[in-house]
Amino acid sequence: MPDSVAESLLLKGLTDSEVAERRKRFGANTLPEKKGRTPLAIYISQFKNPLIYIISIAAVVSLLLGQYEDALIIAVVVLLDSILGFFQEHRAEKTIAALRRLLKPMARVIRGGHMAEIEAAQIVPDDMVAINPGDRIPADGELVEAVNVSVSEAILTGESEAVIKGTGDPLFMGTTALSGRGLMKATYIGRETELGKIAESLVEIKEDQTPLQMKLEDFSKSLTYIVVAISVLIFALGILSGIGILEMLEVSVILAIAAIPEGLLIAVTMILVIGMRAILRRKGLVKRLIAVETLGSVNVICTDKTGTLTEGSMRVVRTDFRSRKTAALVMTLCNNFADSLEVALWENAKAMGMDPQDLSEKYRRIHEVPFTSEKKYMLTTNFVDGAEVASLKGAPEIVIDFCKLEPKEKEKISEEIEEWANAGLKLIALASKRDGKPRELSNFTWIGLVGIEDPVRPSAIDAVALCRKAGIKVKMVTGDYRGTAEKVAATLGLTAESDQIAEGKELEAVTESELAKVVDDTAIFCRVSPRHKLKIVKALQRRGKVVAMIGDGVNDAPALKKANIGVSVGNATDVAQETASIIMLDSNFGTLVNAVEEGRIIFENIKKVVAYVLSDSFAEIFTIFGAILLGWPAPLTVAQILWIHLICDGPLDIVLGFERGEKGIMEEKPKSLKESILDNSNKFLIFAISGLSAIVSLLLFQHFWQIDGDITMGRTIVFTLLAITDLVYVFSYRSLRQSIFMSDNFFSNRALFGAVILGFGEQILAIHAPFMNDLLDVAPMHLPDWALVLGCALGITCFVEVVKYVTRRNRK
Repeated sequence: MPDSVAESLLLKGLTDSEVAERRKRFGANTLPEKKGRTPLAIYISQFKNPLIYIISIAAVVSLLLGQYEDALIIAVVVLLDSILGFFQEHRAEKTIAALRRLLKPMARVIRGGHMAEIEAAQIVPDDMVAINPGDRIPADGELVEAVNVSVSEAILTGESEAVIKGTGDPLFMGTTALSGRGLMKATYIGRETELGKIAESLVEIKEDQTPLQMKLEDFSKSLTYIVVAISVLIFALGILSGIGILEMLEVSVILAIAAIPEGLLIAVTMILVIGMRAILRRKGLVKRLIAVETLGSVNVICTDKTGTLTEGSMRVVRTDFRSRKTAALVMTLCNNFADSLEVALWENAKAMGMDPQDLSEKYRRIHEVPFTSEKKYMLTTNFVDGAEVASLKGAPEIVIDFCKLEPKEKEKISEEIEEWANAGLKLIALASKRDGKPRELSNFTWIGLVGIEDPVRPSAIDAVALCRKAGIKVKMVTGDYRGTAEKVAATLGLTAESDQIAEGKELEAVTESELAKVVDDTAIFCRVSPRHKLKIVKALQRRGKVVAMIGDGVNDAPALKKANIGVSVGNATDVAQETASIIMLDSNFGTLVNAVEEGRIIFENIKKVVAYVLSDSFAEIFTIFGAILLGWPAPLTVAQILWIHLICDGPLDIVLGFERGEKGIMEEKPKSLKESILDNSNKFLIFAISGLSAIVSLLLFQHFWQIDGDITMGRTIVFTLLAITDLVYVFSYRSLRQSIFMSDNFFSNRALFGAVILGFGEQILAIHAPFMNDLLDVAPMHLPDWALVLGCALGITCFVEVVKYVTRRNRK
């Protein structure tokens, strides 16, 4: 809306001093926020899991057996582990909250006679607020101007039907403008609004777990139940063999502790959060964790053209007017200055030697039919020289039908429209009417055509090419003419044959099931309306596609909600941004492709962490279980197992999530949503590593215990071997697709090196500090012992690389 519209209505808005005074008196326009969990609550929650209960049993058993050092080390390790878990979870919650705060609702207000865009939180009573389709009403207020305004008040009333609003009617904060245009005088803000009075029950939507998190939680529970059942079975077998109850209880508890991957869920959550931050660095704001998980599976992207594939910097490059004066008048009077297209028309009127500001002030608007993506036209009437004159602009094929034209004239204009569209221009038709009934859509005078150029983004060309390599189909979904769409598509490298292009009228004529038969091969959808977008998404999903849909309008919301990933642009309507899972802050198509790449990286990192954690756990299980089957004493104590988990499963799980994308990750096909975290090759790798680690551990234990007669040294060697092996072969898990010896970015993950060095330091401390010897029941190791352990660890790592090589060959 130009400034003159506000001035013509004698609505100057508040002055800066009036705004400051009201802000001081009424405060910010914000709702009361539900407080998140306190740090104390997060810390206490660390103790609410089955592993802590099992460890507590181990501590009680140790006390009953008089093993006070074991009980103490259990308490210390649980304390340290809970502190580590607290910091990880607290950081994750703070990161998610910070990301949400980045999305600040905006509003357009009139202040000092000028239209300004401000944060909705800065609105004060008596502000004049512009209302457009798709806007969230930012405060309670009263309409002082209304043009076909309809509002959804479902958030307050629960009724989904649109409510028609006129001048003088109230609007309420949090409701949504569906159509029309209006100007609202704010009356109540923040807590004083109707929404503010019930805000406690509405604020802060709880973030649901993603399918992956739920799968992992179910997996962890199932593993816990299985391990507990095995532990009970072993306990019973030991009792039947004549072993003491307390001794067997301790062994059973050791096995349970070794098996349960207690840090897995929080590690995966942290990886998802790290992924959200990585996507944000690449100009994408993720609103829901589930989107991070789904991104790696996207195999179809449906994108608009204007502002996403193109730069959105529109300029008039071609015109054909029957009357330049009348054309300038239509471009000025039928204009709300609402988007880049209307700005381009306004500026073109200036370039034609007219003063659009003076014209809009001189000729008062008395009626308006706002533009919608369904109608594809805008109509205004103004008093011009004492008469009501209608101005019309819109899609040429719509406007031409409202004009009084001879058949030959209409045919000539249609040929011109096709020619300009084939040149890749966006077309706007202008018409005017001075006689008869100006508000009726008939007998208009054709004024002419405007051709607007919107250059293709150079980055979009590269992004489309990358999608092709990644097995992702890009489908252009636009309201523009076929010729315009084809020209832009060709520039982008989206070449399409005639049977791969569908127009809106064709989509109207087919059912969803019929569309599903051809939708996969259709590259361009042109002259479409928002309802067609929903139909396209449904048809693609019928074909089993994982769809990302880009949209920005209020009517795009159903398609965004239905898509697997709804994506809006930075300047989209509030409704589109509310519905979307991801917001492209720079409105650049390449940003979404970058987000897809990050999604693939995240899934790969989660696979690495899960496989690494289970390799650690099963190595301990096989070692303990093997010793029991052989009738040997346990090679590890409860305290030793907890120590290994403390230095390996905590820090290393997280830092694996910092791995960046491997070369070629965007040259593979998208993964299926049904793809398991652990495929057969990963399962084989886990059992191979665990089995070899257990065999080596048992052989060393036998040597030091039975041959040398030193059970303490035997346990020390096994304890150190398993810890050091975990710290060494973690480097093999940095990539499941290539050898550690072939890595071209071996030193890129500095956090991993830091965690490994810390782990080595902690293990050396455990072995050589006298007070730790007593607590962990270990003995100092000599240099040959360390050489033996390091040699075995490196040998196991080399074996891991061999297994990786074999599984890669088998997959080819």
